[in-house]
Order: sequence, then structure tokens, then C-alpha cells
Amino acid sequence: MKRVLAWLFAVTLIGLTSAAQARGLAFSETMSGVAFQGGEYRNASVSLRVTIADIDAWSQNLNVPATITGTLTIDRLPVQPITGTLVILSPGPGDDGRLLTYKFTSASLQFTGIKHVEDEAGTEVFDDMTTLHGVFQNRGDPPPTVNELLYDAAWTSELHFAWWDPVVVWNFVSSFTTIATPWYQVLQVEAIFVQTMFGALAQTLFPWLV
Repeated sequence: MKRVLAWLFAVTLIGLTSAAQARGLAFSETMSGVAFQGGEYRNASVSLRVTIADIDAWSQNLNVPATITGTLTIDRLPVQPITGTLVILSPGPGDDGRLLTYKFTSASLQFTGIKHVEDEAGTEVFDDMTTLHGVFQNRGDPPPTVNELLYDAAWTSELHFAWWDPVVVWNFVSSFTTIATPWYQVLQVEAIFVQTMFGALAQTLFPWLV
């Protein structure tokens, strides 16, 4: 009897500990295109690891930033490690759609950029979510504002997630991992991400999750 009570106590304690931890999600994203750097356009790419530390907090407040780490590659420059933040689908100025706002720095450079998801974008949401417009600058320079990027065409660099490339898409999909999530809640956490990202399209695009 004592052994059974001890086992029940241990299971309860583990459950309470798990409940106290925030459930999270992480995934990888690669983008490539052109960067205006050193007075000229150069080929550039970024490989990012995005971590949403608390999926529930993020789904309830889309201004909660995810963290990003990764590498930046620009022609004729050394490959540079980068760190920063990604605000996913926060409301645009004046409720003009939704924004994915990327900010990251390396030892010498910084980047600020946005993806603009139009209201009622339909299947065009894929183009909106895979085209990143922004500015590479020397670290410490005053960055452009979201309004300048969105309405004043202040961006000088464009990176794309190659959604048309099956290898890139497979690497993206297979990169998803949950954080501090019991096995029986993994699909729930993934479903929260999909429903929040794709809204009304989630049921059509990912019926096995929602």
C-alpha cells in the first residue's frame, strides 16, 4: 500500500511539474535572395532556428516575440552567427493585416525586416508568409520603422522561403519540435500553431491537425 501511495504521489508531482512548465515549439527556416550591402546587391541567405518558448502565451498575444538563432551568409563576407527576435503575426499599423517582424544582429551587421500578411489573403497567404523585405545595416545604425518598411518602400533587401522546392519544404516541416510538452499534448501544441498561423485556412490546409 505504501508503495502504491508513493507511486501515485510521484505521478502527481511529475504532472504538476509538467503543468507548471510552459509548452513551447521550435522550427527551422531558411531563406535566400539578395541583400544590399557595401553599396551593392549581393546574394544572401539566412538559416534560422525559431523558438516559441510559450505557445499558449503567444497564441493569446501575438506581440509576444519568439527568439531566433542561426547563421547569415552574404557574398564576400564570412559566414556570421546571428541572434534576434521574431514577432509572428502581430497586428499591422492601423490593423493593416498581420506582420512577421524579424530583427537580428551579427558581430558587425543588423537586419530589420517584415513579411506582410494581407487581410483575407486566401491561399496567397503562402506568398505573404514567404517573402521577407528588410534592410541590412552596420550594427548600431538607426533601423527603419515598421511604417517605413510597410508604406514607404524603405526596404533594400529581399529574402524568400522557397515554398516551391520540395526539399526546402520537407526540411521545414520535419524541423518542428515541441518543448516541455508531454507526448500526449504534442499534436495539441502543433494544432495551436497551425490554427494561429493560418486561421480559417487551417482546416483546409492541415485537416489532420485541426
